[in-house]
Amino acid sequence: MRGHRDLERACAAAVLCALVAALVPWEVVRLVAAPPLTLFLPGYAIVAVAFGSQESALPKRLTLSVGTSLMVLVLSAFVLNIFPLGLRTASWAVLLPVVVIAACMGAALRREPAPPRGAALAMPARPPAGSIALASLAVLIGVAALVLAQKPLPAKNAAGYTALWTLPTDSAEAAVAVGVISNEQDPASYRLKVGLGENQSKAYRVDLDPGEERIYEIDVPREANGRTHVVASLYREERPGLLYRQVTSWLPRKKTFP
Repeated sequence: MRGHRDLERACAAAVLCALVAALVPWEVVRLVAAPPLTLFLPGYAIVAVAFGSQESALPKRLTLSVGTSLMVLVLSAFVLNIFPLGLRTASWAVLLPVVVIAACMGAALRREPAPPRGAALAMPARPPAGSIALASLAVLIGVAALVLAQKPLPAKNAAGYTALWTLPTDSAEAAVAVGVISNEQDPASYRLKVGLGENQSKAYRVDLDPGEERIYEIDVPREANGRTHVVASLYREERPGLLYRQVTSWLPRKKTFP
């Protein structure tokens, strides 16, 4: 890629944006680095391979870069979902720079040798205003799609729900995990009561935002017959006397080995 400054800069920008998006703890800085890496650089590198030495108008190249980057994101999601790492920040931060660098290397091979330093370069024709407007609109649509994909939007007339579950834990002591998952449209408050056997119970106040989950790990006393009856009951804060969800289970005694 030596001599092709745009390809060198694209590779350097992809690596830098990936490092910032994966390692910097400040969310605002990470959001600034993510759009170039996801919405422009992969498509720019792939378009450079496709066109080779053929020059194209800047607005057309920008539009194709954004559209191709969106297709790369879709295909990459299928690929990452196959591997154990899955769709994580770290996996994206590795895959996207690899795509950019590989495509830039291919583009450098397809292009004609770079002109010597100091050689006069032909000035490109100024693109028309309509093409610039279309390219700007494509970039705005891509950024808006990325923002909307990460933000849950309220749906009119949609009914939310809350799930309650219990599972025995894998700890050495007898214990049960009780979870409450909110898929409501608005923040909600609950009272959770967990009955343990005949004489013990625990109570919790649960405040959840939409999409949030709260898990409680509760020690369970051993009953004489070797099994403990666990009853988890959930009540809405505004209706404390009306049962909303209930899960019952029998927790077997842990087996002990000499």
